[in-house]
Amino acid sequence: MSKPLAIIAPHIGALSETFIRRHMVELAPGKTVVVALTDRKPVGGHWDVDCPSLVIDRIHERPAKRGILERLSLRSAPPPADNIEVVRRFLLKHRVKVILGEYLDHALPWFPLAQELGIRFFAYALGYDASQRLREQKWREEYLRYEEAAGIISVSHHLKNQLVALGLDPSKLHVIACGAVVPHEPLIRENNPVVHCLAVGRMTPKKAPILTLKAFQRAVEINPNLRLDFVGDGPLFPVVSEFVTASGLGDRVTLHGPQPADAVAEFLKKADVFLQHSITDSQTGDEEGMPVVILEAMAQSLPVVSTRHSGIAEAIVEGETGYLVDEGDHVGMSDHILRLAGDAGLRRKLGEAGWRRCRDVYSWQKGRVELRRVLGLSD
Repeated sequence: MSKPLAIIAPHIGALSETFIRRHMVELAPGKTVVVALTDRKPVGGHWDVDCPSLVIDRIHERPAKRGILERLSLRSAPPPADNIEVVRRFLLKHRVKVILGEYLDHALPWFPLAQELGIRFFAYALGYDASQRLREQKWREEYLRYEEAAGIISVSHHLKNQLVALGLDPSKLHVIACGAVVPHEPLIRENNPVVHCLAVGRMTPKKAPILTLKAFQRAVEINPNLRLDFVGDGPLFPVVSEFVTASGLGDRVTLHGPQPADAVAEFLKKADVFLQHSITDSQTGDEEGMPVVILEAMAQSLPVVSTRHSGIAEAIVEGETGYLVDEGDHVGMSDHILRLAGDAGLRRKLGEAGWRRCRDVYSWQKGRVELRRVLGLSD
């Protein structure tokens, strides 16, 4: 049976990449195959695609419950010759017509195979791959090979502009955010005396979790009715945990660790304000693309307090759907938290405006239609 779309991705199962799962499962249901580096099942849960599986280091097939997808998991990159041959047979078997590669650097080693087989190839720029990687001359040179691809998709205009500055043809670059599923109506919250803030994300330098905590710490000293739920893990989790303890925030801040998508959705529904203090990592140059969780917060009618950073400044309309501060300005972030904490009407006004903006501009529903159009997938 023909499966016209192949998704090439680093992982199946990474909690921070549920947007990739949506591409695998919902972009072309029943007509997709997946090539992945690893089948990841991290501590704290994971996601899966319910499908038959061909794992290259074990070479076996697992029967599918519903037969939605087939996937091939690879455990080495750049690919050795024998892996390339396995993938070649896999793509030919399913008569793949178009490939979507998640992350420019990860997808690039498979581009020559697509060219050899005459398969149209699109690569998706998602964040570090179009920021941190551009500091390395090797990748700056390698990315120019994408001039021969069918196209490049970027989650934000900020990343697109960086790729144009690199020398790639603007006519081949498309901006399509990963998007969020938007409810039909905005969520109306009760005005409770305790105001719950929420932060979600991997605890890495570009997410700056300590700056988020410093902003909250200053705010809660002025308004003791504030609480913060922090969801996520990562290399900075031990530092974050130590900061919470040392600052005496243990009764005001709860660290929930990694959580699956359905749990994150419940946190978003129960929160009153969403916080994210993203910055450019000074050591590596790593930047956000368009954080999906910010779009998910907007979809759930949450006012967002964040930073003027990368695609975030495109999504948030300052003073209308949330507030933005300069990178590193935790005092300014704290002031906005206090403003929102003290005014339930303002929270509702900004939250509903965010819901409308997400519905009109950043919904997965709209993004799916646009992505299918760019990839040439007919209904």
